[in-house]
Amino acid sequence: MKKAISYLVFAGTSEGRQLAEFFQKNQIPALFCVATAYGEELLEQTEEIRVHTGRMDEIQMQACILELMKTGLQAVIDATHPHAVDVTENLKRACEAAGARYIRLLRKPLDLSAYDHIVTVKSCQEAADWLEAQQGNIFLTTGLKELPEIAAQITDKKRLYARVLPQEEAFAVAEGIGLQKKQLICMQGPFSRELNAAMLRETKADFLVTKESGAAGGFADKVQAAGDVKATCVVIIRPMQESGYSLEEVETMILQEYHKKQKEHSVTGTKPEITLLGIGMGAPESMTLEGFCACRDADCIIGAKRMLEAVKNSLAHWSVSRNCPELQKENRTDIAGMAANGACDGKTMVSMYESKQIADYIRNHPTYSRIVIALSGDVGFYSGAKKLKEALADYPLRFICGISSGVYFASKLQTSWDDMLLTSMHGRSLNLLDALKKSGKVFTLASDAKSIRELADFLLEYGRTDLIMSVGTNLSYPEESITTGVPADFSAYSVEGVSVVLLQQKNHTEPVVTHGIPDAAFIRAKVPMTKEEVRSISLSKLQLQADSVVYDVGAGTGSISIEAACMADRGIVYAIEQKEEAVALIRENSRKFGVSNLQVIHGKAPDAFVDLETPTHAFLGGTGGNMREIIGWLRERNPQIRIVINCIALETLAEITALLQEWEICDVDIASVNIGKAKQLGAYHLMMGQNPVYVISFGGKM
Repeated sequence: MKKAISYLVFAGTSEGRQLAEFFQKNQIPALFCVATAYGEELLEQTEEIRVHTGRMDEIQMQACILELMKTGLQAVIDATHPHAVDVTENLKRACEAAGARYIRLLRKPLDLSAYDHIVTVKSCQEAADWLEAQQGNIFLTTGLKELPEIAAQITDKKRLYARVLPQEEAFAVAEGIGLQKKQLICMQGPFSRELNAAMLRETKADFLVTKESGAAGGFADKVQAAGDVKATCVVIIRPMQESGYSLEEVETMILQEYHKKQKEHSVTGTKPEITLLGIGMGAPESMTLEGFCACRDADCIIGAKRMLEAVKNSLAHWSVSRNCPELQKENRTDIAGMAANGACDGKTMVSMYESKQIADYIRNHPTYSRIVIALSGDVGFYSGAKKLKEALADYPLRFICGISSGVYFASKLQTSWDDMLLTSMHGRSLNLLDALKKSGKVFTLASDAKSIRELADFLLEYGRTDLIMSVGTNLSYPEESITTGVPADFSAYSVEGVSVVLLQQKNHTEPVVTHGIPDAAFIRAKVPMTKEEVRSISLSKLQLQADSVVYDVGAGTGSISIEAACMADRGIVYAIEQKEEAVALIRENSRKFGVSNLQVIHGKAPDAFVDLETPTHAFLGGTGGNMREIIGWLRERNPQIRIVINCIALETLAEITALLQEWEICDVDIASVNIGKAKQLGAYHLMMGQNPVYVISFGGKM
């Protein structure tokens, strides 16, 4: 249902149009009354702005005001022209009789004493009498209504040129008073000072006739233009002196009053019933009957543009199918199209999707009783419902589930979804390679065709040619597209629309869930590498979390980085290394183990840290003599950072312990790790000792 009219505006000036823009911007409902169809054309009808066309007498005005007062009319605003005396007098009397508040919007007057080329008269009759006694052409800008009154007194009609609004009746009026078409200029303003002057020159006018209408509305431009061409400006002064308010004062008054009333309503009134609705994929059939009922009963529906279109089509679809199911079956699209125009009559449709913006709108519009917020798919799967629940925590909420694209897509592919890993890379980062390790069947929300091409290229870069890739675009719509192939088939994908992807691994095996990748599995060359057992102990000491941000300083082959990236699958690992050979090796190992959340940084610490995310954890395997600077930088960036250091030389150990004492770091754990590995010599296995390694760990939140 439409919102009740709060203000009744009688418009007839440029300020009236500005008021309409103000009401629309602030979403305040108002009814604008204009005298002519041309005036109606200048005002855009919206949910907030409604327009009545046609002149009204005092009785009609009073009846209109009384009817609107029944539903909470706050005031009547008179924004008519200063010379529309009869309208203003009728409106004042109508407001007084109805007991309605009357607000007069007045233009600021122009100081006529500042100009020496002005002649002032009190009426059109007086202006015509004065002009008849003069010599020279006359340029009339008073309007079509006053044209006959002035022209009747001018004997030589060839002297007259009139500028009027482009209305059909203008030619009939001109012909009736003896003017030819070439003496008419039919144009809509605003007219600049320069354009007014050009018209005066073109008509060779010695006189410009206008009504005093104030500093706004083009009056000043006409007065100044007349002075520019040495013409006399004949001004018909305002017929009466009025008291009122400027446009700025009226707007301020309205805002204060309207918001005050809304707050009072929100305190004393009941809160609206708010439904968070999952609309399904978007086609009419994918909305549930419960969802249709919620939308049917709502007086306000909020959502992104695509959601609102889907709701309109669904309302039309359900309305037609329930009223005439046989007809609906014959042609769903045509029936929905015919019904869509009227399916949402009486409902406010608000296009917005940010949770804070939606919450603010609801709080600022307490007159709604049933609000539906339309969300794509299901309210529980990567939905805006989560943030909306927080933003609207002080309102009673109802959740209505919808058909998720993952469930729908699985049915289209004739596969189960209980063994799918459900994810999203739409507007967020996703460690898809890690997801594929954990599950051989990964569903993800995507966005457009470009995102599909990028995903295919990404999978090929990491050698995932073993995957079956299925892409669904515009699911549930008539233009639905579903394609299955291998990643290479989608490098040139061009079907535009909202897309989803299902990736399936042909021979998936359950991954190892503990750290401890064998040394032999890494590509090594001659670059140093933290040994398997020491690596396992160091990673345990790091106490990583799934979303950790890790710096691996002096990354070498990247063995620590790769294992850390596997553990912090929702985080990121930066492998900082200054040697080019090692940098290339880390990239090779990254591709081999399929860790996309590892970024290789070629540079020397701590200078290489500058543009990186704030770390939560750091592993120092090689500091290049910058131990103090590196630890100092890390702790300054994040005082709660967890740091693990490996060292072999006693001098390095001494430097570290001295720094720990200097900085009064107490939560220190130092372990000496001695590893012996068996080596077969003939029939015997001999234990071969490795260099002792010191593992120092400190910091972090336990």
